[in-house]
Amino acid sequence: MLNGQRWAPALRETQTMFSDFDIKMMKKAIRLAEKARGRTSPNPLVGAILVPGSEIIGRGYHRKAGEDHAEVVAIKDAEKRGYQVAGSTMYVTLEPCPIQGQTPPCTDL
Repeated sequence: MLNGQRWAPALRETQTMFSDFDIKMMKKAIRLAEKARGRTSPNPLVGAILVPGSEIIGRGYHRKAGEDHAEVVAIKDAEKRGYQVAGSTMYVTLEPCPIQGQTPPCTDL
């Protein structure tokens, strides 16, 4: 119980919003993000998986502050391997950044 209310039904409801495939891709993105543990400060750990259907075409994670963000790395990975990224779904462990810092905003991709 939380504040006298049961939260388990709400949790079950949100779990059904995502397919098993969605969950699998997010877990992969989380594992990618973990590769940079201890190297991204002050930025958070972020991983990204790019999928146009059911095949992963791009992977990326934010390796170090000041370097490309996970989204950019995943897109570059896919393009380097000859894939078109338009129309793909990107699974990212954090919402894309909207501000210009040392790197451009990921929301402009």
